[in-house]
Amino acid sequence: MTDHVHDLIMRQHKLAGARSQWDTHWQELAEYLLPKRADFTTSPAPGAKRTDKQFDGVPMQAARGLAASLDGLLKPKTQRWFALRTGDEALDDDAAVKAWLRAAEDRLLGALYDPGSRFLQRSAEVDLDLVVFGTAILFIGERLDGAGLSFQSLPLSSTYIAENADGEIDTIFRVTRLSARQAEQRFGRDNLGAKTREALAGPDAVPDKEFPFLQAVMPRTERDPKKADKGNMAFTSIVIDVESEHKVGEGGFREFPFVVPRWDTATGEVYGRSPAMLALPDVKTLHQMGKTILEAGHKVVNPPLLVPNDGIGVNPRTFPGGITPFDAGLLLRTQGRPPITPLITGANIPLGREMQNDVREQIWAAFFRNVLQLPVDGPQMTATEIIERKAEFMRVIGPVFGRLESDYTGPLVERAFAVLQRAGMLPPPPDALRDSEARFEFVSPITRAQKQIDAAALRKTAEDIAPIVSANPEVLDNFDADRISREVADANGLPADWLRSGDDVRRIRDDRARAARAEQQAADAERLVEGAAKAAGIPGVARAVTGARATEGTP
Repeated sequence: MTDHVHDLIMRQHKLAGARSQWDTHWQELAEYLLPKRADFTTSPAPGAKRTDKQFDGVPMQAARGLAASLDGLLKPKTQRWFALRTGDEALDDDAAVKAWLRAAEDRLLGALYDPGSRFLQRSAEVDLDLVVFGTAILFIGERLDGAGLSFQSLPLSSTYIAENADGEIDTIFRVTRLSARQAEQRFGRDNLGAKTREALAGPDAVPDKEFPFLQAVMPRTERDPKKADKGNMAFTSIVIDVESEHKVGEGGFREFPFVVPRWDTATGEVYGRSPAMLALPDVKTLHQMGKTILEAGHKVVNPPLLVPNDGIGVNPRTFPGGITPFDAGLLLRTQGRPPITPLITGANIPLGREMQNDVREQIWAAFFRNVLQLPVDGPQMTATEIIERKAEFMRVIGPVFGRLESDYTGPLVERAFAVLQRAGMLPPPPDALRDSEARFEFVSPITRAQKQIDAAALRKTAEDIAPIVSANPEVLDNFDADRISREVADANGLPADWLRSGDDVRRIRDDRARAARAEQQAADAERLVEGAAKAAGIPGVARAVTGARATEGTP
C-alpha cells in the first residue's frame, strides 16, 4: 500500500512538472486578466494587492463579458436549456412518458438552481476560468445532508488532469493545504499521517500548521461491477497525507464527478487554449500604453519646471499657495521673462488615445464582442437577412459552443441527473421506461438558433413558391406538414407537452374521417332516394323519408 501511495505522489509530481510551461503562461494571463487567480508560480500572501499591473479595465471587462455570454448561451436561467429524451420517438410520444420526462426536467432544473447547490456561483467561476485559461474544472456531488446537489469550482493552479486513450479527461489530481486541526475535523485524527498527528498532540503542538493533502480520482482497474459498494465503483477516490506518505481514506464514484471544459485544444496538448491567450499581446500593449498616457497626462497637467541655476535660493514650492523667493536681478538677466517656466514636452495625448482605442477594439474582437452583439433579428429585416445574419453567427460561434455543449453542459446535466436519481429525488418512471435509458438532448440558444435558421428558410421558401402554389396547389404535396409544424414549434421553444401526441392526432383525424364518411353516406342515401322517387313519379318522398329519419324516436 505504501508503494501505491508513493506512486500516486510521484505521478502527481510528474503531471505538475509536465505543465510548468502552462503555469508560466497562466500566471501571466492571471496577472493581467484575473488577478485573484494569480497563484500559479507565486504564493501571494492573503490580502496582498494583486492589481499592480492594471492600467486599463477593458481586458478584464472583455473577459467577464464573454464569461457572462457563455452563461447566457449555454445555460440561461430564464430558459429550459436541456430536454430529456428516451432516444425512441415512439416512447417520447407516449403520454405517460412525456409527462414523466417533463416532470424530471422540472425536478432537475429546481435542483440545479436551488440556492444550496451554489450552481450559479460555481459555474460563473468556471466560465471565467475557461475564458481566461482555456481549461476549467467543476465538481458535481451530493450535499452532505442528502438534500440536493453540490457544486465546487476547483482552482487550476493546484489541480492536474490526464486523458484516457480516447482523449477524454478521466483522471484528476488535486492538492489542497489544510491545517492539522482542519484535517482532523475532516478525516479524523486516527486516519492522519504521523507528522500531522504530531502537530495535534504534545506540548509543542501546532494545530494551525498546514500540510498538503492529495486527492486522486481515476478509473478503478479492478472491481466487481455487480457490487454497489464504494470499493467497486467505476472511479476510485484516494486521499493522501503527502508529508507522511499515508493514505487517509478511499472512496469511489459511479461516474466521473468532474466536468472539465476546454475552450480549444491543440494536437498533443491536454490543457485547452483560450481567447485570452490570443488577446494577451494586445492586453500587455494596452496596459503599457495606459501607463505611458497616464504619465504624459501628468506631465501636461503638472508639467516639469525650467528653473535657472542661479537667482533662486530654494527649490520651487509648487504646492498651492507656495511662495518661491528669487533675486530681482534675475529679471534683468532674463530680459523680463518669468524665472520659472513649465517644460513643454510636446506629448500628443489625442494620438495616444486613438491608438489605445484601436488596441481595445482588437481585445474586444478576441473576446467575440463583435459576434455576440451581432443582431440576428429586427423589425426592418427581411427573411433573407435574418437567415444570413443567423448563419453568420453560427459559422463564427457555433463550433466553439458546440464543443462546450458536449464537454461542459452535457456531462454536467448527466452527472446531476444520475445523482438525483440515486437519491430518489426524481418521480418514479412509468412502466414504459423500465427497460429504457433516458438521454439528454440540449436545446441551448445556440442549438435553437440553428433550428430557427431552418424555420426562417421555410418562411422564405413559402414566399418564393407562393405564385407557383396559386397556379398549382399540388406543389404543397412535396412538404411534410406534420413534421414541419412540430420542428418549427421546437425551434421557437414551444413546450413539448403543448403538442398532442401522434396517437391523439391520429385519433382526432380518424374521428373526423368517420364523421365525414357518415355525412357522405347520408348525402348519398338521400340522393338515391330522391332519384328513385323521381323515377317512380313520386315527388317529395326523399324529403319525407329524411324528415322521418330526423324525428324518429321523438314523441
